[in-house]
Amino acid sequence: MIKLLIVDDEKMIREGLVNTMPWKEMGIEVVGSAGNGLTALEIVREKKPHIVLTDIRMPKMNGIELLQSIRKEGYKIKVVILSGYDEFAYAQQAIRHGAEDYILKPVNAEELQKVIKRLENELKGEINEDLSHIQLRKDIEVEIEKYVAAVQGRDKATAISILDAITENLTLQKVSTEQIHRLYFEIVESVMHAMEKSGLKINDELREEYLNSFIELLNFTKQQELKNWINDFTENLVGFAEDKKGDSYRLVIKKAVEYMEEHFNEKLSVQKVAEVVYLSPNYFSHIFKKMKKESFTDYLNRIRIEKAKELLSKHLYKVYEVSDMVGYSDYKYFSSVFKKLVGVSPTQYSEL
Repeated sequence: MIKLLIVDDEKMIREGLVNTMPWKEMGIEVVGSAGNGLTALEIVREKKPHIVLTDIRMPKMNGIELLQSIRKEGYKIKVVILSGYDEFAYAQQAIRHGAEDYILKPVNAEELQKVIKRLENELKGEINEDLSHIQLRKDIEVEIEKYVAAVQGRDKATAISILDAITENLTLQKVSTEQIHRLYFEIVESVMHAMEKSGLKINDELREEYLNSFIELLNFTKQQELKNWINDFTENLVGFAEDKKGDSYRLVIKKAVEYMEEHFNEKLSVQKVAEVVYLSPNYFSHIFKKMKKESFTDYLNRIRIEKAKELLSKHLYKVYEVSDMVGYSDYKYFSSVFKKLVGVSPTQYSEL
């Protein structure tokens, strides 16, 4: 429900506005009333109303000073000024300071309802826009994770395609150019933060280069210009990762191995783990073997057999149960791999 605060130093007018208007039927909750701007500001801080209906001339803090304080403290509140005919110049001043509208006294109930209804519709539209923006940000955060992994793996084509998709998505949703600029800046910051968090420290030169080039981005409005800018960013970032390729390889494979050790008892495949680190299966297999000196399958088998040895040593489970517990649905295959790596069959090992 939309929250409303009423401010007027004349008690009769204030109480009349609170009690005579059909606020509930209008979808409005009156969260308070005040006789001066200072008291009103305290209520604003506590109740955070969506709309403030305020007189101009009041003791302690007048309506314009209240409006200025609300804006200074960063509240996105719709402020409507109540004004007498002889205060029209004040009303104009209030509009210049960001008031949404003004209503002349004595207040006409029908006119007030129209103004409040318009503000209510604006607020609902802004809330929907904010919710849409929040969801968009969540979607982008997921894509950024994929993008960072691709950059770390020096997979430039995948990284660029991810950012191209983000740009197209923003355009399709009719996000303003200003919002796209802001989101791109956040992407740059998020990517650099994520890479530093994963161990790839961004040097001051690279950071300064992109913070400076963001000024250039502000001049771009066409989709292709935006894509070119972000793709150039990717090119340089991949080049940076290339220089640090040993570190980037280790980080990607470390994440993959951690996942394998946590999910060894599930149905794992190169495709599944490659998805976890956001790389293509072929590229993942290549760098996995390069770093671990053995294939993905061989490494997974060693993890599983080590776990099987631990379970068999406890003498609590039958061999076929252990086979299933460590991720082998085929008992014969489990026995074959076990004997190859350990030198004896799982049954013989369990009897030791």
